[in-house]
Amino acid sequence: MSEQVTPAVQETAEPAKAKSAAAGVGKKILGYGVGLAVVAGGGLAWQYLSGDLAIAKVGDCVNNFTVVDDAKVVDCASADAANKVVGVIDGVSESDFDAKQQTLCEAYPTWEQIVWIGKKGGNGDSWCLEPIKK
Repeated sequence: MSEQVTPAVQETAEPAKAKSAAAGVGKKILGYGVGLAVVAGGGLAWQYLSGDLAIAKVGDCVNNFTVVDDAKVVDCASADAANKVVGVIDGVSESDFDAKQQTLCEAYPTWEQIVWIGKKGGNGDSWCLEPIKK
């Protein structure tokens, strides 16, 4: 009779191992998903905390800069605030920006400076800026 019991025990042990393996794979997938979300969230948080110009929107203020890499979003009440974003034009190619930068911000009559951020030879966004009168 012990021969009959042994196969039954083995049959019940195999599905338990399969369940355990499936649970392990599920936990790994969940772990990778959470890790990816943390990394992506951290990158977005870094943009906001560092004042990256790529996060600027109409109404935001930026510091005084001479090179786009030095441009930062700052509090409009801060002493560093030099310009206010009055318009954002998405999807402007570098060549269109070079050719039309004097006309891209015509819809924003108070603009005095325009900035383009994008991939060299590709598309990017243009920010129309007006000076902050202090």
